[in-house]
Amino acid sequence: MAAASTDRQENRSLAWCAERLLVPGNPLTLTRPYAAENLRDPLLALRAVIGEIARVPGEVSDGDVGRRKLGWWRQALTEHLPHPALQALTATGAARPRIVAELLGLVDAVETTLDAPRFETVDAFDAHARALAGPAARAEAGLVEDDELRQDVVESLVALTAGAYRVRMVRDLVLDARQQRWTVPLELQAEFQVTRQQVAAGEQPHRTRALMAWMAGQAVTTMVRAEASLAAQAAWRHRHAVLHATLDARLGRRIVRRPGRALEHRLDAVGPLAALTLWRRARALRRRADRAD
Repeated sequence: MAAASTDRQENRSLAWCAERLLVPGNPLTLTRPYAAENLRDPLLALRAVIGEIARVPGEVSDGDVGRRKLGWWRQALTEHLPHPALQALTATGAARPRIVAELLGLVDAVETTLDAPRFETVDAFDAHARALAGPAARAEAGLVEDDELRQDVVESLVALTAGAYRVRMVRDLVLDARQQRWTVPLELQAEFQVTRQQVAAGEQPHRTRALMAWMAGQAVTTMVRAEASLAAQAAWRHRHAVLHATLDARLGRRIVRRPGRALEHRLDAVGPLAALTLWRRARALRRRADRAD
C-alpha cells in the first residue's frame, strides 16, 4: 500500500511538472527526448524547481516580497516542504545533497537580482550571468554524472549556460527596459550611445539594434568556445545541456542577423526548424563521440 501511495504521489508531482514545462514553445519539449531515458524524469523535476526559483523576480514588484518568497524556497529545500516540483525531485532520486546545495546557491543568486543590479563593465555583466547560470548548470551536470565531476567539464558547461542566459537577456532587453530592469553595462551604453529610457521609448532604434546584435554575437561566441572545449565523450554525456544551449545559440544568431525583429516582438528559442537543428546537432555529437572511442 505504501509503495502504491508513493507511486501515485510521484505520478502526480511529475504530471504537475509536465503541465508547467512540457508545453508548446518550451525548449524542454524538444531537448528532453535526447536525454538518457533514466534521466528524463529527474531532468523534468530539476528544471521545474529551477524555473520556480528563477521566476520569482518577475512575479513580484516589491523586493521584500521577493526575498520572502526566496526565503520560503531556502526552507523548502532544506526541510523538504511540500511542493510538487520538490516532491518530483525527491521521487525521481534527483534531490541529492550536492544538487540541493546548487539549488540553494541559485536562490542566493536570484536574490541579487531583486534590487535591479547595474553593471559598469562587460566583465561585471559576464560575472553576473555566470553567477546566475552556474548553479543550474552544475546541478544538471551532477544529475548526469554520479561520480566526481571534472572541473574542466564543469567550467565549460557553466560558460555554455551563462552564454545562453546572456542571449535570453538580450532577447528580453526592450521588455526589461520598459519594466525598469536594465543590465546593459555602462561602458556599452557609452559606446553605443543609448540609454534605458531611449530603449523603453523606442528611440534610437538603430543604436539599439547595433547594441543587441553585438551583445548577442558575443554571447554566441562564448557558447561556441565553451562547447568546443568539451571533449567528445563529455559533450555526449551532457548532451541535454549542450542541445538546450544549441537552441539559445540559434536564437542568438537570429538576433545578430535581424536585431530589428527583437524590437518588434519577443522571439522564441523554439521556432521553425528548431527540431531539425537539434536532430542534426545530436547526430554530430554522437558521431564525434563514436570516433573518439
